[in-house]
Amino acid sequence: MTNFNNLPPCILTRIFEYLFWAGVCGSDQAERLVLPIGQYELLACLKVSHAWRKRAAGLFYRTALVSVGTNASTNIRLILESGYAPKTTRLVLSINTEPDKLAKHLLASEFVGFEWPSIDTLYFYHPQSHVKQSSMDQDKAIDDVNQYLLASMPNLEHIYALSATCDSFGLYALDDLINDRMPYLKTLTVVAQGALKLGFHGQAQLLKQLTMHTAHVLDCGELSASSDDEPNYSLQTHVLLNVPRVYAESLVLLDIGPIVPTNIWAPFFGHNEQSNVPDLNTLPNFTCLRKLRLVFGVQASRSEEGRKTHRVSKHKNNPKPEDSGTYPLFPQLESLTVERYPYNILLFLENFPRGQLLHLELHKCPHHFFELSLSVFSKLQSACVDVPEAPHASKDQNEETWISRAFNDHMPTLRSLSLCASIAHHVDLPSTYQLVHLQHLDLSIGMRSVEIEKLLLELKHLRSLCVTITEVLSKTHEYLSRSMRPKKYTKNKYSRVLSTTLEQLIIRLDLAHGRQRRALAKAAWVAARVPSILTIHTQQAYLNDLASCINNVRANKQAPVDARHLSNVRLEAIPL
Repeated sequence: MTNFNNLPPCILTRIFEYLFWAGVCGSDQAERLVLPIGQYELLACLKVSHAWRKRAAGLFYRTALVSVGTNASTNIRLILESGYAPKTTRLVLSINTEPDKLAKHLLASEFVGFEWPSIDTLYFYHPQSHVKQSSMDQDKAIDDVNQYLLASMPNLEHIYALSATCDSFGLYALDDLINDRMPYLKTLTVVAQGALKLGFHGQAQLLKQLTMHTAHVLDCGELSASSDDEPNYSLQTHVLLNVPRVYAESLVLLDIGPIVPTNIWAPFFGHNEQSNVPDLNTLPNFTCLRKLRLVFGVQASRSEEGRKTHRVSKHKNNPKPEDSGTYPLFPQLESLTVERYPYNILLFLENFPRGQLLHLELHKCPHHFFELSLSVFSKLQSACVDVPEAPHASKDQNEETWISRAFNDHMPTLRSLSLCASIAHHVDLPSTYQLVHLQHLDLSIGMRSVEIEKLLLELKHLRSLCVTITEVLSKTHEYLSRSMRPKKYTKNKYSRVLSTTLEQLIIRLDLAHGRQRRALAKAAWVAARVPSILTIHTQQAYLNDLASCINNVRANKQAPVDARHLSNVRLEAIPL
């Protein structure tokens, strides 16, 4: 135990924080809300030694826990008896039961009846529940829960809520609480599996971070481009029907969706220039906003009239840049993410300061996508783009042409690029590259093993490379592509160092059975020619084969390269 007591304080703190901050996954759209629900994992640490107790006690006692339902537990009495209550800054409320039982449990836990002056943050978690509840029977209990929380936390400023239940009771404990604290809230994060039923009444004038998401419900396929430039309305989803009224100039982060692509900025307001006070009737300008994420969806509408309404209104949300005063300003915006925008993505992006953006993400925005050039984002440092399926098979507007053009756009500041395309065949990458300063490249597109060498030779500053190896269309296509490819290598090409900067290589295999071993053998020889390589990732099923291929390269006495560095390379599985 002496050795453990001599661990540096920073190492001990990291160990305890790892136990304490347990991640809880949100919806299927990769929403993730981190909730501190690992308090009881720290109890054993408190008993190890005085040094461990000193470091772990702060995390344990500064967070009050009330867990109701399957794993009922609480540390409220321990906090009150230890004297840490005035220093407690967070409440974690994890429930899996009906409102009336939650109200009783709050009373029994002794949390109610004591004013917690230092608690400014609430973490609320409602896991998946199949309990059928009646709103008529639970109204009184819901009111009681909200009043208990309001009276006990008079200085609440930050709310993080995750509801995995699909009924309207998932966030019942927060409805009145959010409305009463709305003028004082600085952070509001709400992620729900089903439709959000919160009713917002107040105005938020201090809110800096707003995150609201509800899970998509897809029906009959994905959003796609069509010949008449109309959205494919087979996409149906729960959309956010109610967003709080927020003073736009206080926001630093805004992440909402799915929303309808009309009247996006209606919930936000600016300030009156004459009186210099917030005004609900003033067009908002997001003067402090640095990060913006907008996820779009189409509200379920079974009637043809509903679909016509969407078509008629499609141009209302695409004001041109010269339409002065019709669109908010974003003078500090650095990061922009747009998902599933159903209309002209070119016109929509013109509403944002493209010349100052540092980070850009575009996902499933098919309309006029192939007319987009990343070079207009002159200061871009990272880009993540889903390349949609081309509606027409033309020479100038297809996935392969756009990807080749992206690699040759003039973007001297770009350091990270991620491209994803659902193409049934492999893509031939261009022969020249302008992105000479690129350090991180993720290509979720099918390509051949030989393309890895080309990438490493052309992009001399790469530190991380992620590729997907897939089948070629046919033996004829493979022969033609090989014969037409420029011959860049001399006879001693296998002894040439490919990169002196690459540290991480991630290889995903999408090959028929029997061809994986050959692709892994090629990857092993690539790694042998990269002396800076530290880690190689692949699917879990191929790790043993990859290790065998690397051992064969190391044991090869006739190898034209020095492969001794492979003994220090770590092999890891790609995270699911």
